[in-house]
Parts: sequence; C-alpha cells; structure tokens
Amino acid sequence: MSLMRNREPLIVTRSVQHSIYVILLTLMLWVFLSNLYDGVRLLYMRRHTRGTRLYVPILNIIPNLACCFTSAFVLIQRVWPGFTTCEVVRVLDVVSLAFGTSSIVAILFIRVYYAWMRHRWLLYLGGVLILATFVVGVTGFFALSMYADEKGTCLTSMDKHWSLAKFGTDIATNLTLSGLYLFVLGQMLRRGFSTALYEKLRHEGMLSAFLVVISAIITAVIVLLDLASDHSVYIYGVDLLISATLINQMLCKNRGSGNQKRSAGQLQFRRVDHATG
Repeated sequence: MSLMRNREPLIVTRSVQHSIYVILLTLMLWVFLSNLYDGVRLLYMRRHTRGTRLYVPILNIIPNLACCFTSAFVLIQRVWPGFTTCEVVRVLDVVSLAFGTSSIVAILFIRVYYAWMRHRWLLYLGGVLILATFVVGVTGFFALSMYADEKGTCLTSMDKHWSLAKFGTDIATNLTLSGLYLFVLGQMLRRGFSTALYEKLRHEGMLSAFLVVISAIITAVIVLLDLASDHSVYIYGVDLLISATLINQMLCKNRGSGNQKRSAGQLQFRRVDHATG
C-alpha cells in the first residue's frame, strides 16, 4: 500500500504533464498556421514584385511552415506514441530551429541593410550573424538527444554548453540588429523623416527587441535550471513562436487597409523598395 501511495502522485503528475504539452502543442500549431496563412496572403499580394519585396515574405514563411510541420508531427506522436521514431522528431526539431531562427535574423538584417544605403561592412556583419545563428541551430543536432519512455513518448536531454551558446548568439544578434535599426531610424529622422512615423517605428522596434530578449532570457533560465526537465525542446519552440509571430505581425498587419493606412511593418521596408527598384 505504501508503494502504491508513493507512486500515485508520480503517475498523476505525468498524466497532467502529458495533457499540458498536448494543449501547448495544439496552441503552437494553431498560431503557426495562422502566421502561415497571413504570410502566404502577403506573398500572394507581392507575387509580381521582385527584390526584397518578394524575398522578405518568403523568409517570413520559412519558420512558420517548418514549425507547422514539426508541431503537427510531434503532436501526433504525443497523442499516438509509436507514430514515428524519436530520431525523426529530433531531426525535425533541429531543422525548425536552424532554418527558423536564421530566417528571422535574415529579415531583421534586411530591414537594416537596405535602409542604411547598403554599406559593405554591414553586409559582412549581417552575413556573420546569419551564419552564426544557422550554425548554432545545426549543432543542436549533436546537443539534443531524445529517448522514448515506457509509453513511447519522446523525451529530450539538452547539452548545457549548447544552451549557453544559443543564448549568447540570440542576445548578441537581436541587440545588434535592433540597435542598428534604431540608429538608422535616428539618421532618417535627421534627413526629414516624419516625426510621427519615426516615433511609431521606434516604439515598435524597441517593443519587439524587448520581447525577444526577454523571451530568450526566460528560455535560457528554464532550460539551464531544468525547470522543464525532459521537455526543454518545447521551450525553444515557444521562443521561436514568439519571434516568428512578432515578425509576421510587423509585416502583415493592416496590409489590406490601403495607402492611406499603411502599416508600420510595410513602412519599414519603404526604402527597401526604392533601393531595389
């Protein structure tokens, strides 16, 4: 009887955890699908354009498409253990992290690069940041290990050194690109840029940078302290979801409201359009 009493709370806890992660995966899938729908609509509207007006919507689709597929796959595996192997899930998770985060960094870089007259040193800096983000994501293949429990559910184990490397890369990348973006806005204001529009874009840029940095810090704390033991990959998924949603909202909001109500996300790339013809 004592053994039964000692094990019962553990069984209940695992059952509750399973339900929580199923709900979390369902919500993540819904948000990624919503982002993907908006992104595809934006890409369709710009299908006849060229240059960054076409490349940016494509980059915006990549993280949402990859994470839609991964979230759906993991959700099915979670509900139906044995649907696939944990090795396949591990590969999907790493691919989503590598391509998703590097695509987001590429969008942030384009936002700064074309607005700042395309300086060569900035091109090199952006290339290094994008490459570093991608490499850290790919090396997650060696840092992330997965194994199945007695019910066939995939559990994860994350190398702490990789988690620290990813945290440092995310913070450095976002602070650098966000800082450069705010600096560019200041330069544009001195050249006659609308003060009201400057304040709007500055507020949006600072808010986005703040949310992304806070998300990265919370993610690192949860993973490094093992607060989500055996499920740390879901925490990285939520972190990617926040970044992808912020970028998607920046690009897609109010896109159908006409020229008189152009959104801040569209205006951020106004100089990009002129630069690329």
